[in-house]
Amino acid sequence: MKALGGVAIFILWLAVTDGIDPSQCIAPLGMENGAIKDEDITASSSFDNGNVGPQHGRVRAELNGGAWCPGNPATPEATEYLEIDLRTVHVITAAGTQGRFGNGQGVEYAEFYMLDYWRPRLSKWMRYRNRNGKDVLQGNINTYLEAKENLDPPIMASKIRFLPFSYHRRTVCMRVELYGCKWTDGIVSYSMPQGDKRANSWEFYDVAYDGHWDGERLFYGLGQLTDGITAPDDFKVPYYNQAVESWIGWKNETREGPIEIIFEFDKIREFSSVVIHCNNQFAKEVSVFSRAKVLFSVGGKRYKGEPITYDYMEDRVFDDARNVSIKLHHRVGRFVKLQLYFGGKWMLISEVTFNSAVVSGNFTEEEDEMEPLQKDQIVTADGTDGKNIVSAVNTPSGFGQYLGVVVGLLSVLAVLMIAVVAFIVIQQRRYKSSPRPSQVPSGCDKAALYREPSVGRLPCNSDYADVRDPDYAVPLQPPQTPRTAPPLHNFLPKPPPVPLPPERYYAATEICNAGFIPPPPPLSTPPPVRIGRQPGRYMSNTTKTYVGP
Repeated sequence: MKALGGVAIFILWLAVTDGIDPSQCIAPLGMENGAIKDEDITASSSFDNGNVGPQHGRVRAELNGGAWCPGNPATPEATEYLEIDLRTVHVITAAGTQGRFGNGQGVEYAEFYMLDYWRPRLSKWMRYRNRNGKDVLQGNINTYLEAKENLDPPIMASKIRFLPFSYHRRTVCMRVELYGCKWTDGIVSYSMPQGDKRANSWEFYDVAYDGHWDGERLFYGLGQLTDGITAPDDFKVPYYNQAVESWIGWKNETREGPIEIIFEFDKIREFSSVVIHCNNQFAKEVSVFSRAKVLFSVGGKRYKGEPITYDYMEDRVFDDARNVSIKLHHRVGRFVKLQLYFGGKWMLISEVTFNSAVVSGNFTEEEDEMEPLQKDQIVTADGTDGKNIVSAVNTPSGFGQYLGVVVGLLSVLAVLMIAVVAFIVIQQRRYKSSPRPSQVPSGCDKAALYREPSVGRLPCNSDYADVRDPDYAVPLQPPQTPRTAPPLHNFLPKPPPVPLPPERYYAATEICNAGFIPPPPPLSTPPPVRIGRQPGRYMSNTTKTYVGP
């Protein structure tokens, strides 16, 4: 049982992640087998509700009258309808119709009919048109054979109406069936700019889009990007064969920035990847996008978080169309914004498929962004706008709050630096303006330093030598005496004091006697030599003024 459960989960995963393949989405939805209940089948009117009411409008059923017959004949206005409620959104790829056989007694059938469909996101009924633009579909030619009409493009809807059509008034009866499968991709709508036109021959428009077309943008609908059909390699083929899917394209010269496509899903989902079908006919100025960014949102108003960025390597060798897969790393959201950047002059895509699964949990929507205030406008506490009010206090939030703190710190640091520089400049000016201590000795006559040299010595002191040049007197610099090491007794511990000898010790020595005479020096000692100055000369015999050499 566990193995079967694992296989079932794997098959379900494949169904969720591989998207919708219209060629495999062809199962009958329940009109014949009763999966669609009677209460889900209604009509605008019935000729006889008990015999030919809407509950009898099932293919290959012969109950009572054997079909649904409206109360009024079919006309070109197509006002009568048979409505089927599928409860959830389904992909409808075909529709089948029969007339009233009535066990061989019925003769009524509808030669033509039209289809209207309803989807929750549209909130209105839409008329179906095929790829050729036709809204009138081929019906029956008799009362017993089923006429099956393939729908290209398929319809994504939760309610369907069959409207009998006739170019002239005639009584009709119908039995119907729908073919398709349940819509599991969960895409409710996508919005994007409408495609551009290339010359006069090719229009790269989303012709299958069923939403609102407001000028250059498409809103709240579904179209070719989600129909499960990819376009051919050559973008010219659909214009010669209208049964082939066409491309949606934009020209780089007419756009500013990337092409932005917003997808809305039915529930919050976890996304694993997205696949984009792109054209790469580079010889015809068509290239795959150069970069793609994917953003996610729960509420659809703000897209928080870092976007997923994918850079595509340009291919100038093979020009065939290709699927570009982008991993989404299990990001969560209900809205996905896809931004595609141009890689060439033209960018063409035909299909976008998301691989996702519904997730459960409590998710809160992102808050709305505040609109920028005018110069004379602030927001008061009660949420109202106050104009012509000048306020120095603003209530920042998020990044603005941190920016204010940073600006305040930088301002304080700037003031401190200015104060330090000013203090240093003031101290330097005070130092330059204050008197410096003189290097001339205090006892010297300062005027004698710069007077004309006289015949004799300067009368101040011995710091000034004899001057050979009679113009200047140069003071002698005191010799630089080397510093002596401090005595060891400052570092070594002092020895204990030694007691003085007794007085009789000194009395017994000869040095204490009064008649002691020191002995003469030895005869070998040379007499002292007196070093004298070089003999000078005297300028006068009377004054004996000495002038140095």
